[in-house]
Amino acid sequence: MRHLAPFLLLATLLHPTVGRSASADDIRSVGEELVCYCGCSGLTVAACSCGTADAIRERIASQLDSGLSPEEVVQTWVAERGEQILAVPTRVGFNLVGWIMPFAATFFALAIVTTVLLRRKQALAPGDIPPSHDEREYLDRIDTEMRSRRG
Repeated sequence: MRHLAPFLLLATLLHPTVGRSASADDIRSVGEELVCYCGCSGLTVAACSCGTADAIRERIASQLDSGLSPEEVVQTWVAERGEQILAVPTRVGFNLVGWIMPFAATFFALAIVTTVLLRRKQALAPGDIPPSHDEREYLDRIDTEMRSRRG
């Protein structure tokens, strides 16, 4: 066993996860995928500056230092806190509603506005609106004056 000790030491030192510290880019990329749960307007962990976000970033760094990939760290947080920790919902199952509804609602609203405007335009066509009583009197006076000047 003694003769294996140097090889085991060398193998552990050469292992890609040993001695590797999490890069700031990896911590930021994981932080951009997670929402801070401190109640600060739904900011991502990367954008939030509260103490809770600092603690989350430290935990992310330690998880990355322990050898987890950024994807595995995100999945660990989802397993622990649920999908509401994700800044962007996944595109599967019922979450598709969150991706489709904004576009569907916008399309529906534009269709309603277009329909209302087209109906108003048809209802307010210039030839269809009868003149008011005052306008009728004014037009009659103009007709009378025009006839008297002609003839």
